[in-house]
Amino acid sequence: MAFLKTVIGVGSALAMLIGTPVYGKALESVSTLEQQLAQFLGKEKGKVGGPRGGIDPRLRLKKCQEPVVFDRRGKDLVIIRCISQNWRIPVPLIRSETDRRNTSRKPLIVKRGEPVLLVIEKNGFLISRQMQADRNGGVGDIIPVRAARRSSPILAEITGEGRVSLPSQSNR
Repeated sequence: MAFLKTVIGVGSALAMLIGTPVYGKALESVSTLEQQLAQFLGKEKGKVGGPRGGIDPRLRLKKCQEPVVFDRRGKDLVIIRCISQNWRIPVPLIRSETDRRNTSRKPLIVKRGEPVLLVIEKNGFLISRQMQADRNGGVGDIIPVRAARRSSPILAEITGEGRVSLPSQSNR
């Protein structure tokens, strides 16, 4: 019995020294993702064209088996995703002052508080749901929308008058 306790104690100590979780799940490194994002964009965090902030270090993402995919959505968003593990992280970007001025001249199609129709179309199926816009925007802008006043917002891209879709579903 004493021998078994010693073996278990030594095994636990080795597991803590190695730094791998006892349950054996490998996690994606957030700092590595940030470095890959900086390489993808060619800009560092806080610079124009780079990410507004870092990726939340509290995220516990399963290790991606294939290379992580970086999708650029316009001038203000990059989506980091892993297809095999089914996770994705939206990362807002810093836009230049001229980009901000140009978008302010764009006609607003959706206004804050207005109802919008979230449409998702894939493989011949169409799903739609009534949502509420949390911000003003024009075609191509990515805005937060929510199903109800107290529900969590999701990011959606404005595709037309009163219509939005998920950024990963848009045809860009």
